[in-house]
Amino acid sequence: MNIFETILIQPLVNVLVLLYSIIPFHDFGIAIILLTLLIRAVLWPLQATTMKNQKALTALQPEIKKISEKYKNDPQKVQAMTLELYKEKEVNPLSSCLPSLIQLPLMIALYYSIIKFSEPAFVNLINKDAGIWHYLYGWVDSLAFVKSALAGTFNTHFMGFFDLSQKALVSTSPLVINKEIIFAVVAAVAQFFQMRLMVPKDQKNNQSAQTLGMLSYMMPLMILYIGLIWPAALPLYWTVTTAVAYLQQWLSMREDVVELDKEAAIEVAAEDAKSKKPAKKKK
Repeated sequence: MNIFETILIQPLVNVLVLLYSIIPFHDFGIAIILLTLLIRAVLWPLQATTMKNQKALTALQPEIKKISEKYKNDPQKVQAMTLELYKEKEVNPLSSCLPSLIQLPLMIALYYSIIKFSEPAFVNLINKDAGIWHYLYGWVDSLAFVKSALAGTFNTHFMGFFDLSQKALVSTSPLVINKEIIFAVVAAVAQFFQMRLMVPKDQKNNQSAQTLGMLSYMMPLMILYIGLIWPAALPLYWTVTTAVAYLQQWLSMREDVVELDKEAAIEVAAEDAKSKKPAKKKK
């Protein structure tokens, strides 16, 4: 194993095997769902920080645009004034990137960990010097319930019906379409709704909004294609992680609406108090 596998993939494989061993009937699909939810829970604070920083940067865009227009013939002045604005508002433009950089290796490792279980050689439990056995820690390998779960053949099925090691499309002649195609379709639909949630309603004269609008159609198509040519375990994982991302984005947007309602209520109360203030009598 290389260092990436040792640091990230091996721990995830062990957690997945532990979950698989504990779950009744050793359902591989439920193990994937639980592992994905566990990872997303760990990453939730980081993602929340990223979203908070992105909102702060978005809120400054009108002021940055004014600076760019005012000093359009002096790029150095634009840069200096923009940095001064960031300092004044206590916003770090790089702060939204760091949490994403931390999350990325873990999400890639989770992807590779799940894909490994779709390889016949990896889930072949006969050779205890290769495959899953090669990745298990000694203390995990020695657990009685793990030994019991891995005593026979590894169950790659979900709900006893869908084989997550199977691809939706098998490029034989003629083309074979498996029932696992449902996972590719659901993953694409989930991606569409998650992307549309991020698209501003008003896209006129907003280049970034227009780009997001276009991506909200392109990304689901790409996910659909990947889900069709890769084992069904991958689109199942993608559906779960996208659903959690949707939930977190929705909660963040809901907080914004509540905050705006509070500010509006305060302004209305202030106006009412001002209008009810008795006028001073003239002498």
